[in-house]
Formats: sequence, C-alpha cells, structure tokens
Amino acid sequence: MAKLRGDDIPFGPFRLGRFGLPINIFAIVYAIFSAIFLPFPPDVPVTAANMNYGGPVILFAIFDWLISGRKRFKGPIERVEIEKEGRNETNA
Repeated sequence: MAKLRGDDIPFGPFRLGRFGLPINIFAIVYAIFSAIFLPFPPDVPVTAANMNYGGPVILFAIFDWLISGRKRFKGPIERVEIEKEGRNETNA
C-alpha cells in the first residue's frame, strides 16, 4: 500500500523493476481466485466422504486471527550485534 500511496520504500537486494507491480497484482488476484474456488467439493452430491474441508479451515483461521491472533503473534526478531569499543576480533 505504501508504494501505491507514493511513499519512498527502501528496497532490499532483489528488485523486479518495472515488472514488480504487475507481478504483485497478478499474485493477489490469483490468490483470491484460489482461495474462493479451491475449497469447493470435487463431487456432487456432497457427502462427508468427499467434502473438501479446506474452506471451513480457512474460515476458522481467519476468525481466529481476527479474534485473538493479532494480539498473540510476535514476528521474527532481527538480531543485531553491537561491536564494543576496544575489542579486537582478531585477538585469540
């Protein structure tokens, strides 16, 4: 969203250049399409044996995230080493 607002974003070591935005838009559209159509059951009539339970699992995961997951999730922590003054790394 920041890129679409025109904010300056620091890029990492890999960049897609002018193809980045179209690739990201395609990825979002494909993910939405997959999330809607893949959970459909493969056969009609639907029974307990041929039911695809992917849809209910996705819904449960979304509701769990909205209710309590945002509060208990802690992302990865980046460790940064601080070099102390007077310490020489080459000393054995």
